[in-house]
Order: sequence, then C-alpha cells, then structure tokens
Amino acid sequence: MSSVASISGATGSDFTALETKAKQMGATTAFSATEAANAMEYMAMAGWKTTDMVSGIDGIMNLAAASGADLAQTSDIVTDGLTAFGMKASERFADVMAAASANANTNVEMMGETFKYVGAAAGAMGYSIEDMAVATGLMANAGIKGSQAGTALRSTITRLAKPTKEAQTAMDALGLTVTNSDGSMKSFGTIMGDMRKGMQGMTEDQKAAYAAMLGGQEAMSGLLAIANASDEDFNKLTSAIQDSSGAAQEMAAIKLDNLQGDVTILKSGLEGLG
Repeated sequence: MSSVASISGATGSDFTALETKAKQMGATTAFSATEAANAMEYMAMAGWKTTDMVSGIDGIMNLAAASGADLAQTSDIVTDGLTAFGMKASERFADVMAAASANANTNVEMMGETFKYVGAAAGAMGYSIEDMAVATGLMANAGIKGSQAGTALRSTITRLAKPTKEAQTAMDALGLTVTNSDGSMKSFGTIMGDMRKGMQGMTEDQKAAYAAMLGGQEAMSGLLAIANASDEDFNKLTSAIQDSSGAAQEMAAIKLDNLQGDVTILKSGLEGLG
C-alpha cells in the first residue's frame, strides 16, 4: 500500500479508502489483501485515481478469479487495454474479456497480448472493445491468437483507414466502406458483417486473394477466420459478448462454488486476520 501511495499520490482519506478496499477484497475474495494491493499498483501506474481504483478493482479481481490468471497481470492487461481503447475504469472491459474467453478458444493473457498490438489503432478509430473481442475470438477459434491476431487486426484497421491501391480494390469489390452515407463511422462489427456478406459464394481462392489485398499478407489468415466462421458461431459469440454484463462476477462465483474455493477464500481471510 505504501508503494500504491507513492505512485498514486494518495494521502489521507484517499489512502484510507484504498487500504480499506484492499483489506475488504482480501477478506471476501479468492485473493489476499496483498495481492489486491499489487493489482492497485498497476492501476496507479496507469494513472487511475482513487475512485477509479476503488470502483474498478472488483471487475479485475472477478476476471482474474474467473480465468485463473495472475491478479497483478490481469490488472496490468485491463489497465493497458482501457487506456488503449480510451475507456474509463469500469467493469465492462472485464465482463467482455470474461465472456470472450468463455465462448472462444482464448484466454485473458492471449487477449491482452492481442489488444497490446491492436488496442491503440482500434481506439483511434472509435471501434468498441465488444467488436474487437468478437474478431479476436473468431480468430482464436481458428488458431490465430495473441500477437498474431493483434498484428492482423492492426494491419487491417490501418489499411481500412488509409487504403492502399489493392486494399481499395478489395473494398470496392466487397462493398466495404468505413463510413455511413451521412459520414459517421461504421462499427468494426458492421464492417466484419459486410466483409462476410461480400465474400459469400466465393471460392476459397477468391476469398484468400481478397483477404490478402484487404489486410496484407500478415492479416490474410485472420480475415479468413472471420469470413469463414459459420453464421451460428458468429452470432453466438457476438450475442455472448454484447450481453456480457456481470459475466466476470458470475463466472468467478461459479468457479469458487466448491470446497477448494471455500478453502481459498478462507486462506485469504486468514491473511487479513493476521
């Protein structure tokens, strides 16, 4: 907590609020107060204020408990992701990651690695975390994960924003635009849907050619994963992520609803008692 105070500059009632929250988390969750304080360090380094840390740590701890990931690492991933996407501290980011990891072949660490590469580009275009999570999940289901997925998405977003000659040719052929008729930006989810529609009925060779033209060689396999996903898988993942409110808390509760979970929470509470 002294480290948190030195980084965040919290003093007086602010420091007391943070210390009290860390102790509360230690007594009531699978993580100790010390681990909660370590998570707060990453929040402080990301520039979070006391109110942000107090309100945001629940979602991060639920996400870590639900996924089985290290708490401090999860905090680092979430704070970095929120900054990249230009989002404020909230549980929404944690819920989206929890839903994506539960409904696609990926996990929090791999999604964090993906967002490390694509987050800033997506945030600059105003693309939502929900749409990027859907794209990440569909790629992960085809074995394209971590930095590979992030590089593919970043390359695609860059070429959509400033198309090369061949990218523009592919966009014209597939009927893709990044803006609506009134000049407003389309969501990345809409663009994915348009691309899937534009590639319907094409041979695999044609799809591969347009995917390479649209996103470049390094993005081709990722775009094909999105294009070739069945409507059922696409709609199921999209629905799960859009309706993910409370997902991290619910998953954490289910995972700890057993004897091992009870023992884990008891150990956490004993550290607080000590």
